Amino acid sequence: MVKIEKGPRAAAYPAPAALVSAYDENEKANAMTAAWISNICAEPSTVVVGIRENRYTFELVEKSGCFGVNIPNVAIAKETDYFGVVSGRDTDKFKDTGLTVFKGKEVNVPLINECPINIECKLIKQVKIGSHHAFFGEVLKVYYDEKMLDEKGAPDILLADVLAYGTGKYYSLKESIDAYGFSKRK
Repeated sequence: MVKIEKGPRAAAYPAPAALVSAYDENEKANAMTAAWISNICAEPSTVVVGIRENRYTFELVEKSGCFGVNIPNVAIAKETDYFGVVSGRDTDKFKDTGLTVFKGKEVNVPLINECPINIECKLIKQVKIGSHHAFFGEVLKVYYDEKMLDEKGAPDILLADVLAYGTGKYYSLKESIDAYGFSKRK
């Protein structure tokens, strides 16, 4: 196999094309598209998202101390992209796209109805790392669309048709290979 060497770059793909949401001081909902996001810890359940200082959502998360992580599906790919190319300082992205919000139950955060997965987070740590800050959020609640639950009631990302991101493009996920631990099953 031939390997082609490239310089340092973001290369841990695919990633979810998440919408990170927060309220402003007047409780106007805002969100931004982010691909720099990951589960980072199981106990306490924690996610991390990278946000540049110049993003409006950066200010809102820093001020409010909480944020939502909304995982979109392929059906709202265009809206998801739009949330990443315009600023909430200048426009009401929800009005422009028709996406709607519901309030989190644990902290004051807007969550996006049209996204099949919504994660309600309390900011627990912020670390500046180069061009971005890493915002660590303790997961307080997770909401799943009923349609993405399998026959046993477990979440299935294929049923949600989640949107992924990598190498400057959006992708859909098409199939499950097998369950965790399948390499050791007899």
